[in-house]
Amino acid sequence: MSFATPRRKSAARAALAACSAGMLFAIGGCATLPTTTEPHALHEFEGRPNPTQEMEPTRNAEPDLLLREFFAASANPSGQYEAARRYLTAPMRQVWEPRENILILDTFELTSRPSTDQSKRSYQVEGRIIGSLDPGGIFQPDNQQYQATMELAQEDGQWRIAGLPNDVVVDRTELRNHYEPRNIFFYDSTDQALIPDRRWVYSAATSKEDSLLSLLVSGPSSVIAPAVNTAAADDVAYTGSADGVYRFTGLADAEEKTRARFAAQVVWTLASAGVPGPYPVTLNGVPLVGENQELSIEQFRELDPIKKIDGGPDLYTLRDGEVTSVDNLGEGEEPEVAPVESLNKLGSVSSVDIGDEGNYAAVINVGDDEQALVAGAVDSESKEVQRAGSFTRPTLEPGHTAAWSVADGKSVIRADRSAATGEVQVAGVQVQLPPNVDGEITFLRLSDTGSRVAMIVDGHLVVGVVERRDNGQRAVVNTAKYADVELDGSAVSVDWQPDGSLLVGTSASQRPVVRVEQDGSSLTALPSGNVGGPVVAVGATVDTMYITDSKVLMRMPLPTKDSLNWREVPGQQGVRAAPVVPRP
Repeated sequence: MSFATPRRKSAARAALAACSAGMLFAIGGCATLPTTTEPHALHEFEGRPNPTQEMEPTRNAEPDLLLREFFAASANPSGQYEAARRYLTAPMRQVWEPRENILILDTFELTSRPSTDQSKRSYQVEGRIIGSLDPGGIFQPDNQQYQATMELAQEDGQWRIAGLPNDVVVDRTELRNHYEPRNIFFYDSTDQALIPDRRWVYSAATSKEDSLLSLLVSGPSSVIAPAVNTAAADDVAYTGSADGVYRFTGLADAEEKTRARFAAQVVWTLASAGVPGPYPVTLNGVPLVGENQELSIEQFRELDPIKKIDGGPDLYTLRDGEVTSVDNLGEGEEPEVAPVESLNKLGSVSSVDIGDEGNYAAVINVGDDEQALVAGAVDSESKEVQRAGSFTRPTLEPGHTAAWSVADGKSVIRADRSAATGEVQVAGVQVQLPPNVDGEITFLRLSDTGSRVAMIVDGHLVVGVVERRDNGQRAVVNTAKYADVELDGSAVSVDWQPDGSLLVGTSASQRPVVRVEQDGSSLTALPSGNVGGPVVAVGATVDTMYITDSKVLMRMPLPTKDSLNWREVPGQQGVRAAPVVPRP
């Protein structure tokens, strides 16, 4: 295989398995999001004072220090920013109308402006906006400069803010100090899998469970809404918990399978936040499902948002146009390595994606300037789908009967193979790229559930949502650039991790491998002591990450806290091959 050409590779996981027929397949409506920034709770603090009472201006604080205290207090939205208002003059306290969205800055600088009046001070506030926190705790990535003027005056011998914009500004550190990310779960467009909707919730209020369930019945965020459904119809309301019972109203005429679908959303939303089960849940005063009000994840195990590989080898690799299977990769086991003859006989394989039951889509080199997209199964026949000058590595949808690729760097296509006839239909996919992004797409990877897409466009990481339209066509909407300043055009490879985050390989020597959160809110550099960039291929399972750098194929266990270096894959030592993680 050639790592220098646009015939890219990286590894993948994918779709969730089909759900049991006894509980699914009724589609509910989507409610609207809340339009207030009043905090959503994350923890229960018995006997703890009201958090707004803990933040007071330091007596005799200098103007610049008072401003920094004000920005820290702005991370507390309780009582319509009651804590932050204490830093304002009395007249300003009455007229300040903070906006609903919170601007998140990487850092900010304060620069004093000249003044001849010693009883007043003026400061210029500047910083880089990395995103905003919108109503409902929705993080929206951004990249622009922030600039504002803050006026201060003496009031009763103390400096207070006498003039400021209506912006609410918080730096990245204070966001982490006061908010925590949690997943709310909705269904994919086929009602077969649960999709995470990541939200940030204020951590110092009363009840984490009440927060999460209130967000659940409020409906999906505007970002993920085109890709999801919910079993919670418009009339569903969460009325709080009493005596340990989570109480809902609505769905009065709903069938049992609709109630069960909603129950799965409730259970997995609570479980993913670390709330221990079982979960007593009532709807209109009676058990939500069946006759027992206590629910557990075991009742909805088939909807586990994080799927494991269920068949086939632990890993495939691709090297010099040939595919190899590698099994028994556990500690102390002797790996089993074997060529995949049914794929290798097709010719020189440039890239491939393989499901855990053996379905695949592959790109085959058929000439110096031509490639063919081929679909098939490792134990069956293959079928040529389309030819082009180049294709990106294909990416399988859930069910593994459809695959996406990018032809000639621009045209995103979807090839759907009929399970009954074997015929393949190819359709274009409309992609709405962010403003000022119009380059070559060198990587495109569908998330595990097929609801999200990660792309690399001229070195930039772009993430979007898959909209399934009434005519069966697909479109990529709500796209945004992720970690754009940190990556600085250095992204080379990308794939989704089972937890919904992104594993990104780069050409940057300081950060050759990074993790980017599902909503783009942060980037974390992974251990890189023995990594020689660029990292041209990546992939991950629930417990292992794989990368290919300039030398070899390596892996690292998850979590990484005790891992300092990547290690070569058993059975592939000294081999520079691309990892191909089977899609579950």
